[in-house]
Amino acid sequence: MNTKRTVLGKVVASVGAVALAFAGLLGGATIAQAAPAVGPDQPGHPTSGSLTIHKYVGAEGGRGDGTEQTITGKDPLEGAEFTIWQLGKTDGGTCKALNLSTYEAWNNLPKSAPKTIAEVQNTFCLVNATGTAQKTGTNGETKFSNLALGFYYVQETDAPANIVSKTAPFYVSIPLPHKTKNWIYDVHAYPKNQKGDAPKKEINADADQSGKVTVGSVVEWTITQVVPALNDGETYTSASIWDHLPDSLEYDKTTEVSYDGTALTLDTDYKLVQAGQNLTWKLTDTGLGKLAAGKTITVKFKTKVTKVTDSGDIENPPSDNPDNPGYGSEFNGNKIPGDTTPHTYWGQLVINKTDNSTPAHKLAGAQFKVFDNYKNGACPALPATGEVATGTSDADGVVQWANVNPTNPLGLWIANSANGPLTNPSKHYCVYETKVPAGYSASADGIDVEIKPGTQNKVEKTVVNPKKDGPDLPLTGAGGVLLLSIIGVGLVAGGVTIAVVSRRKNQN
Repeated sequence: MNTKRTVLGKVVASVGAVALAFAGLLGGATIAQAAPAVGPDQPGHPTSGSLTIHKYVGAEGGRGDGTEQTITGKDPLEGAEFTIWQLGKTDGGTCKALNLSTYEAWNNLPKSAPKTIAEVQNTFCLVNATGTAQKTGTNGETKFSNLALGFYYVQETDAPANIVSKTAPFYVSIPLPHKTKNWIYDVHAYPKNQKGDAPKKEINADADQSGKVTVGSVVEWTITQVVPALNDGETYTSASIWDHLPDSLEYDKTTEVSYDGTALTLDTDYKLVQAGQNLTWKLTDTGLGKLAAGKTITVKFKTKVTKVTDSGDIENPPSDNPDNPGYGSEFNGNKIPGDTTPHTYWGQLVINKTDNSTPAHKLAGAQFKVFDNYKNGACPALPATGEVATGTSDADGVVQWANVNPTNPLGLWIANSANGPLTNPSKHYCVYETKVPAGYSASADGIDVEIKPGTQNKVEKTVVNPKKDGPDLPLTGAGGVLLLSIIGVGLVAGGVTIAVVSRRKNQN
């Protein structure tokens, strides 16, 4: 019997049994390479080969056959890391690569690859314990060149952002037997990834912020996440949405968690885990059982604004790490950073109270109200109700505001933006003095204050009260004294004249 022919025949006959588990994409593909015909047990066979991985986004197709394909309608995926290990058997305490020129080596190859390299080592040893890692380029390709002939384990060890389902690990032989009874030394594999849509976050509209405009008020956020597709045979083992709040926000409450428009139940369908500023809405097994690709999970919650930042811009950016400020989602252990960045802008107001003396005296006891009623470029007459803040000047003439922390300066809302920063946002408020210290006059007009973002743009206004005119006093006042002085001068002059005349008479 021809032994060499037997090896080749057995291998080709068992191509379907050998674990050539390429997650191939065959639809719309054309073969671009003819495989060499010389097997690894034949004279003159190549002594090395290569593995080129072509990485695309999308659902898995049929099995690849190792030839180079022309792929259409799929986007290449950059940044996917693959690691390959050459496998062998331990002989005398040394790991020796499988010799694919023997029938025995081919006959004992497994049909499918386990999920981890640790499991691989239950059957094989590693010729190189660390393996060789490479990432796909902008064209979605990476080529492992100058590979020794042998049997390899291939694993996607790192995936770019938004990838939910990594490629399942697979075995590949160099060379690879082809169904046409030829051999492929330059093998091509076309694994796919399921890419999840990034979650989106929105902030409530400006109109919905009405009446909630001082520090300590709430803003409402909405995060939506489309459930990503998985590879065939996979199930949802974990799913969560997280938001790590900046330190200028404090969690208040969750108002809605829903799936495809139907409310989910706390502790039944999901759990809320809060660790400091980090919030995680995590689906339970019951919640996971409801998931289907393409449906939407929605989380709505409220936060209190606790302070005005230096810039006045409180943003909540995307993040792929729950330990850092920002938001994202997680499916089956794979993190997806958010897509949009909402902003809320806040500023500060200080009101000082003095009289019109020189130097000015600071006045205590003046009362003020702030209204969000600026319209048509002016402040209208004092409204009867609807103030957003009230305050009273202290002994230093500085208005301390009630029911807010801090009581001075007064933190005021300016604007919200659903996606992206605003250019030079500002907002006008109207301040009215509603009680004046005794003995002083006040204007009934509202004071227009334009609030700009941040502590660095703090608005400071000094409200001056003139003293009231006193009541009319008797003429012994200033006017009376003047008149009496004039009369006195006249009397003195008259007396002098009489004295002179009398003296002359006596002399005569």
